[in-house]
Amino acid sequence: MSIRRGFSSRTVALLAVASLLLTACGRTSREPVFSSGPLKVVAVTESTLDINSSQYRHHTTYVLYLDGETLSDAGFATLLRDADAANQTFVHTEAIALDPNAVLLASATRDGRQCWSTRIAVKGAAAALETINKGSIDCSTRTAPSGWRALYDESSSLLLIRDHPFHAYPVAGYWYPLWIEDDVVALYQEQEEKERLVVKLARISSGQTLAEQALPMAQFAEPELLNASAQARQQWLFDNFSVALAPQASITLRPDNQLKTITPERWAEYKEIERQDREADARARAAGEAWDRAQREALTRDEAARQRRPGD
Repeated sequence: MSIRRGFSSRTVALLAVASLLLTACGRTSREPVFSSGPLKVVAVTESTLDINSSQYRHHTTYVLYLDGETLSDAGFATLLRDADAANQTFVHTEAIALDPNAVLLASATRDGRQCWSTRIAVKGAAAALETINKGSIDCSTRTAPSGWRALYDESSSLLLIRDHPFHAYPVAGYWYPLWIEDDVVALYQEQEEKERLVVKLARISSGQTLAEQALPMAQFAEPELLNASAQARQQWLFDNFSVALAPQASITLRPDNQLKTITPERWAEYKEIERQDREADARARAAGEAWDRAQREALTRDEAARQRRPGD
């Protein structure tokens, strides 16, 4: 075999292998998640092989079809009836079937500056959109008990969404929902300004606090609930607190609770780190303000010098 022929054969083989690798490294799947009357929602998942970990990374977005045609960005903006949506392109990042005739949707502009949580309900041959939440950070749902969804509005206050019959209940403040029974929800919040952890029972329909248990942050470590599942949150509640709804609502710390505690020394370390962070933030703000002031002063001097020059 000549050198030229050997080189050519190896090149063809390498190109063939590269083609196979490229094919294996990326794939797209489509799965219907909702279909009712004129509306259909399809999940489009792009899977890419990470050659460093040899694992696939999955990214899912959703495509809406109305009357058999892909719903355009202009069409979705029309459904939104929001001036901020005009002339925008959208990415639908979450779609959850609430019941056979309604879907909960999270959508954002392509640049990520605006997002909406909406409910699209189908009745006969018509589809109507209702805006539940609008923000600029994240409009996707968060962990919540079965049959419910949690959203956070622009002020970081909780919105509890009941799947069926659908209803949105505002809850003032950034709370984690732990457990729901009828019209009562158990909520958790870290109140750093008061240096305490709070677990409370509240009436969903009115927002009324029924019972509350506060724990000092100087004694108890913050639980890892942010990314915990709904089941794990509920288990944490009942592992550590006695909860009663009748004859009177109450919540108390169990004597055999499993909460992690911290030492006075560790608390002092936390407070020192917090103090240093505040001072660093203050220095950064002062430096930024000084830079802005210097730029304005330089522009003022340049403008004054330009006006003094003869002929200007």
